Amino acid sequence: MVSIVVPVYNAEKYLEDCLISLVDQTYENIEIILVDDGSVDDSGRICDSWAEKDDRIIVYHKKNEGVSTTRNFGIQRARGKFLMFVDADDMLVLNAVEYMVKEMIKNNSELVVCKYQSQDYKKNIRESNLRIELLLKEDYLREMMIPEKNIAAFVYNRLYLTQIIMEKNIRFNQNVQVCEDTLFNYEYIKFIKNVVFINNALYFYRINAGSTMFKKEMNPAKLTANIVFDKMLDDTDSLEEKKIIAVGCIAYNVILLMQMYKYKWKNKNDYIIVKKHLKIYPMEFMKSIIKFKYKIGYLILLCLPIPRYKMVVEKNI
Repeated sequence: MVSIVVPVYNAEKYLEDCLISLVDQTYENIEIILVDDGSVDDSGRICDSWAEKDDRIIVYHKKNEGVSTTRNFGIQRARGKFLMFVDADDMLVLNAVEYMVKEMIKNNSELVVCKYQSQDYKKNIRESNLRIELLLKEDYLREMMIPEKNIAAFVYNRLYLTQIIMEKNIRFNQNVQVCEDTLFNYEYIKFIKNVVFINNALYFYRINAGSTMFKKEMNPAKLTANIVFDKMLDDTDSLEEKKIIAVGCIAYNVILLMQMYKYKWKNKNDYIIVKKHLKIYPMEFMKSIIKFKYKIGYLILLCLPIPRYKMVVEKNI
């Protein structure tokens, strides 16, 4: 059985589209775990209504605690051999689960990942059109840090083994509000041999302009991503892995620091921390496939002083 965990928060606009794409999967041996994270719109009622129509849907209602806590809540209640995450405003291709399970078993792998797209949703893809690749862990980590194949480091376009997640106690860090997916995936790949990559878009992703990740203005939640990079860098003894992680870390902090300057962020300690993260294996960043304009921006940011407008300085008590 495949457990599909869906965190739900104020998703009434697209929730039914998501649920239709799940209950209509060609692979029918699924349980759909809907975790209503304290929604204040009609999401909770929609969840309950669908549970009455399909006994594979299990609904939980809880107070609002954020997506990481909500996903962890779902993990604890998963009964399937396989585990997936789907966001409540997204959709799966109707044969996505079938193909991902088949490829995991066929290749004796512990992780399957597919491409995602945000346009031109297609209900089905012919199996004969599937393009399958096997990725080494190092190549997969590189893709997580600097995406080229349009799979990135999200959790929603992946099929996991529940046993690994449970036995190794892999959970989402509740102190991280951006890149929590990245850390979850990094913790998981410690315990696998290889990755099956389906080079087809089986997941349809709606870009939410209001989400923390995609808001163009500066948001303090974005600073929590460095908890992820620090943990990854500390956890590995591999110099090559450290260099790969450093490229992603610097790329993220270049964009973050640009926003801090643009919106006149006033916490001096935050500038110090972000600038420190720009100095981790800098030559690896300059040699990477990162776009040239970001490398120029990086060099400029290294030279820029911390702004002199009135700052807030945090003191250790």
